[in-house]
Amino acid sequence: MAITLRQESDARATTKGSALTFQELDINFIELLDRADISNVVLGGTDITVSSPDSTGAVTVSYSGTPGISDVVSDTTPQLGGDLDVNGNSIVSASNGNIAIVPNGTGNIQLTPSTGNIILDYATWPAEGTNGYVLQTNGAGTLSWVAQSGLANIVEDTTPQLGGTLDGQGNEINNVILEDYKETIYTGGSTTGTITPDVANGNVQSITLTGNITFNAFGNAEAGQSMTLIIKQSATGGETLTSTMKFAGGTNTLSTGANAIDVLSVVYDGTNYYASLSTNFS
Repeated sequence: MAITLRQESDARATTKGSALTFQELDINFIELLDRADISNVVLGGTDITVSSPDSTGAVTVSYSGTPGISDVVSDTTPQLGGDLDVNGNSIVSASNGNIAIVPNGTGNIQLTPSTGNIILDYATWPAEGTNGYVLQTNGAGTLSWVAQSGLANIVEDTTPQLGGTLDGQGNEINNVILEDYKETIYTGGSTTGTITPDVANGNVQSITLTGNITFNAFGNAEAGQSMTLIIKQSATGGETLTSTMKFAGGTNTLSTGANAIDVLSVVYDGTNYYASLSTNFS
């Protein structure tokens, strides 16, 4: 790119007897600019050069650099000097290509809205009952939607398995058939005095007596709870049970032989404890 500046001859009168008109004043300013010596003008930048005046007084200002880019596509490594404000518009890929946000080095991609929510919207999300998608990283900085073979609901899995403990959060499980199940047996250890076994530890519990016991209630009792309590006599035997529970047949007498084993089954209806004692397992 080149700009040519030319110095014109002086056409201005040397004298003036009357006041200048506006037109004459404008002409004088123009002539002053035309007569200015630009041979010593310094222009910054290594891409700008100024030639010496030719025989007619003309000089040429040249710029050899790239004056700019028509769009950001032309710049392979564009950089921002501040925040980019899209002013409510979207960042789109008109060619349907990918939009990649890749941090350099160990940087993070941080989404921090001052108000509102961060919404991840997938336009072709599969219909209910088909494979779902989750947002995952491949460990190398790439974040993408990944198809999963998950289930819309447990009905679709005819042989579901748990990878851990199922916590029902106090909800009911209805219309269930149990097969091949077992219950945790909680060992209460050596016991004497008043006991209040907690069903939360297990519905089957085992204790070994070191003295007489009193058993009137569960710990943290709730209606509908039940417990099977395995009661073992000490090596000398003779320990007894005292209780206000309602026993089948009114019988609550333990076997008293050394190392004797009895089984006490109890159901709580929210008001009463109903107990059944089976004795002398040998």
